[in-house]
Amino acid sequence: MKSALSHALSVILPAPEHTWLLRACLYSGESGRRGWDVYRTLVDDPVHTLLKSKQGLKTLVPLLLMALRRNDVAVDAALLTHFRTAYVREELRSNIYRRILRDVLSALNAHDVSYIVCKGAALADTVYADPVLRHCHDIDILLLTDDDLTRAASLLPPMGYSRSGEAEDPETRPATWLHDSGLPLLLHRRLFRVPQYDVLLENLWRRRRMQSIAGVPTHVLSPADNLLHVCIQAASCPGSRQSLRWVPDAWNLMARHPNLDWQVVEESAVQSHLAPPLSVTLGYLAEELNAPVPPAILDRLRNAASQTDAIMGETALSAALAGARLDLKRLIRIGGGWRSRALIIKWIVYPSPNYVRSVFRIDHSWLLPFYYVYRPLRFLARLLRSLRKNRTDRQARGDIVSLGK
Repeated sequence: MKSALSHALSVILPAPEHTWLLRACLYSGESGRRGWDVYRTLVDDPVHTLLKSKQGLKTLVPLLLMALRRNDVAVDAALLTHFRTAYVREELRSNIYRRILRDVLSALNAHDVSYIVCKGAALADTVYADPVLRHCHDIDILLLTDDDLTRAASLLPPMGYSRSGEAEDPETRPATWLHDSGLPLLLHRRLFRVPQYDVLLENLWRRRRMQSIAGVPTHVLSPADNLLHVCIQAASCPGSRQSLRWVPDAWNLMARHPNLDWQVVEESAVQSHLAPPLSVTLGYLAEELNAPVPPAILDRLRNAASQTDAIMGETALSAALAGARLDLKRLIRIGGGWRSRALIIKWIVYPSPNYVRSVFRIDHSWLLPFYYVYRPLRFLARLLRSLRKNRTDRQARGDIVSLGK
């Protein structure tokens, strides 16, 4: 049985029309063709929806184009031209991205920095048929120690990197650097930005794998840790879930690693308080996209999620709602009846004092009223920061593409 919290966390999942698009991208044969046919009936203008709107779907177009060719789907000539143009632009961009990535990884190796390449930079080469099919808008490097972080930072300026003006916080925000081309590089000391999601770096390092990334031998997360990272990023990072890239990432990870160590996934999730969001994302992959998630694992994760204490439940809900663009229509569509909807509304209006004390380290009860006054101002500041970051990212992507022209 899904808990009210699990139903509430479904705000992170793709909309129904996006599920059909993902089936068109991932399925083969008749199932893939049906995915595209149904998606086409649900959108009036696929060029605008996929390539020009702010939904972040255009990064899926190369993957979609390959699937349409694989499944022998007849596509309108004008639409096909748009898709081919988008593919060529992504190919040019990918070549520049990989050249910069190769320089960074070679420098880290030459100076014996202990690091792990994460997210798109690692997944494009290791689980996709062609790196072009996985859009990468930044480089994410996880450092094992503070000394590794210092040494890595010292190597960046000679390669054309400079510090960004974005504030950093070891607990929640990585150190961000910008290449002359506009490509961001993020130096992390944590796997997740949510401080309460605490995965031990020592365990990640012990399970790491060696892979060739952009032609350079590199450390990457184990398949189990990679799957955990992809799914939790989708549940806690607005950019990941809005682009939908997390779905083909997870799908391809499972397809490339049929013997994936699910025991590591389960144990890491339970030990690090990740069962609620992981049960939701894996449940979606299994139920909506027929991903090979073992039913027993999903049952145990849901059971663990239902026993999550109140503070961690509110933490998961807080991460899920950040940037979820939750409107009334979407709130009504959430499953689980009035309990899950009430849970969301209650958290938005009045998170529990225990949660506030724990997350914001408020030691004196008389300070609590000030937080509840400060809360709406904080949400407004976060919204403005997100809008500014989106504008910067769009500009950076345009700068990188222009280098390939």
